[in-house]
Amino acid sequence: MPTVFGLAIVVTTVMLLIPSYAVPKAFDFYDKAQHALVFMSLTVVGLMAFPSRLKAVCFGLFMYGGVMEVLQSLLTTTRHGDIVDWVADVIGSVL
Repeated sequence: MPTVFGLAIVVTTVMLLIPSYAVPKAFDFYDKAQHALVFMSLTVVGLMAFPSRLKAVCFGLFMYGGVMEVLQSLLTTTRHGDIVDWVADVIGSVL
């Protein structure tokens, strides 16, 4: 499962940093719900990969979400970092 978790992080990173117009239409629904759903899924997979590391997985995903918002602002022209998106990430992980 650690490999699956790592792959999920890579796929999520790509999806969060590609131009917004390149995101498949199947993923085109309410932005905050997308963030929460993705981070809820990452947390489940992370806890399956590291079942005794609840705090580390959650804290790591909280930090990862924040870093992704900063990178969206710095590395892309079609996306922007948003603290409310990061809050949705955290809520998704907590759920």
